[in-house]
Amino acid sequence: MRTLHGLSYSPWTEKTRWALDHHRVAYRYREHLPLIGEPLLRWRTPRGVRPAVPLLIDEGEAFPGSFVIARRAEELGQGEPLFPAADLPVIQRWEDDSEQVLSAARAKVVAALLESRQAQVESLPAFLPAGLRSVLAPSARLGARFVARKHQAPVDIAAAVHEKVIPTLERLREALGGRDYLLSRFSYADITAALMLQFVRAVDDGYLPLGPGTRAVWSDAALAARFPDLLEWRDGLYAKHRRP
Repeated sequence: MRTLHGLSYSPWTEKTRWALDHHRVAYRYREHLPLIGEPLLRWRTPRGVRPAVPLLIDEGEAFPGSFVIARRAEELGQGEPLFPAADLPVIQRWEDDSEQVLSAARAKVVAALLESRQAQVESLPAFLPAGLRSVLAPSARLGARFVARKHQAPVDIAAAVHEKVIPTLERLREALGGRDYLLSRFSYADITAALMLQFVRAVDDGYLPLGPGTRAVWSDAALAARFPDLLEWRDGLYAKHRRP
């Protein structure tokens, strides 16, 4: 059976799962362990592609990245298309914008994780006994630093947020103009744009369960106060198109 490897808290993984679930594509899910799981991830990833999750293994073939996997879901599944042919250029532009925003967000979240012992405990593998989790929490810092190096996190995070995140969210607000969807109906453009808001305020636990420490590092009170309309749009999109 096809298998999706991902990180449960990751916006990239959530994009992928949303597309697969929208098209009712059956799959097994496997949680990736940063640093520990890197050798196996490298072995599974096609040559010439940077090893990263999400990664879908389907019939022996590897499909890397949320956009590629979402397109694969459209080939395999059923239901309303998420990639109307006439709108592909627009969808691609929002995917590119989402990637830039989430790259800055990842750097911000990693920095916050390094300062939050509770989030470190919550990020440890679920199979570890409760008594060991607090003791081993500092090991999560190694994983966070590894992620920062691997993805070349920007040094000046505040500048990245100011230069990349805020202007993109302003454009999203303008493009929506109070409408429900970026295109004439629900599409992958909405999914990829909605996930930009995951680090502004994480979506409710009913859709994406997070521990309180993890939820805190995936939050930005200043941006939430600046873009309440976008958060309301995102939450409405989940209510209409994402099963709890």
